[in-house]
Amino acid sequence: MFTSLYQIAKNTFRESLREPIFLLILLSALVLIGLYPIFTIFVFFAQEKLVVDSSIATMMVFGWGLAIMISSYAISREIDNGMALLLLSKPVQRPVFIIAKILGILAALTVFCIITGTATLIALRVATDQFWIDNFMFYGFFVTVILALAVAGAYNYVTRSSFCSAAVFALMVAMIIFALIGQFKPAQGRHVGLAFRVIPALILVVFSSWSMGTLATALSTRFRLVPNLLLCGAIFLLGLMSDYLIGRNAKEPWQRTPPPGKEQLWICEYTFSPKELANIENWNAPMRVEDYADFMVWSDNVSSPSLPGLGNDPEGAWKDGNGWKKNVEDLSSRAQLMGVYSVKTGSWIIHNLGDFADSKKEADKDFEAYIFRRSVNPPRVPTGGTYERPVPVNGNWIANAIYAAVPNWQLFWMADALSSSDFDTSVHNREASLPPVYMGYSILYVIAMNVLLTLLGILLFWNREAGTQIA
Repeated sequence: MFTSLYQIAKNTFRESLREPIFLLILLSALVLIGLYPIFTIFVFFAQEKLVVDSSIATMMVFGWGLAIMISSYAISREIDNGMALLLLSKPVQRPVFIIAKILGILAALTVFCIITGTATLIALRVATDQFWIDNFMFYGFFVTVILALAVAGAYNYVTRSSFCSAAVFALMVAMIIFALIGQFKPAQGRHVGLAFRVIPALILVVFSSWSMGTLATALSTRFRLVPNLLLCGAIFLLGLMSDYLIGRNAKEPWQRTPPPGKEQLWICEYTFSPKELANIENWNAPMRVEDYADFMVWSDNVSSPSLPGLGNDPEGAWKDGNGWKKNVEDLSSRAQLMGVYSVKTGSWIIHNLGDFADSKKEADKDFEAYIFRRSVNPPRVPTGGTYERPVPVNGNWIANAIYAAVPNWQLFWMADALSSSDFDTSVHNREASLPPVYMGYSILYVIAMNVLLTLLGILLFWNREAGTQIA
């Protein structure tokens, strides 16, 4: 079984690289990525954002299109020309056939992402300065592409092997070598190097290509190229809008006080007007607790113990005591009070996290309600709740199930995080903004998605007649 799995996967990988459409899509993506640094003259101190956004978008869109094309060639065409029937007449089980096809296609997509991802690093290296383009790296990028094609042509002439597959491997080697040159070559008399912080985002693009490749392969067992393209396009659009169409109706576990756990803690706030009894329509946008204030502490006491002044360095001056803890996880019971310190005023504001209605119902001024939740990804803006019970209670579990079943392509788009204000435009030596825990959850998410899509492909192919279109 494993021998058949390996051989079918290897042949699928080779045949995918030999397809002219593979090389055509790859070259189109490389040309676009290589030209993006030119357009930085139209932006002001946002050249790296333009290159990152455009390059990752190109990788995603072209990778998804390539996944649909090569999966249709690898499955539906072999079913039509009888190749699948020939393989299944041997001791090759149908699940092994589908799994091997998927593995071969995913390997080909990985090669595509390696080449275009390396090109993205080079393009970002070219756009180092707002008012200056590294001409050596810019023109060298296209010279590298031409030389790789020339080497592939010579190899094809001598060995009579596939030009397309030889060109793909030549481009991969040439791009990696040229990227290494860009890593060590100085720019304007200083070392710049490659922006390695974008690599986690590029890996997420690989994950999205894998998911689309597995989905397209599963559907190609029943549909030809055009119907497969339309179905995958519909699922793609639905996945992009799943937060709006489905996610807003799903339940999310918001609580009055910070829940236990080690994931990122998020906070939402709603300001009630005096004597307001209406339902809450929309809370404020969720914020990370670390970004909510200069400094925050927590207490599980109902009363309000005194808090010391901390000056301009609250992190260094603070010491847990008098019932207050810096980390909410250190409390022995649920948080009752939240202390928010302002460096500008040097004063504290204490917020009650208990029963809002009982303590504030007769208040003659505005007051705030707070809710919390933990998650790796930024949560949606919650809806629902009342004056008596601010915690949102809307949503249903059916929407949760549908939301989990539909691939959410937004989870793989991290260009905005890479182009945020912490992106240092003066040097390329930056810290990655994507936390390792997000990458870990992304790996689990893409594994689960691909396993389910593989099972779907096996189910669709189980009773499929192979070779019915043989002339």
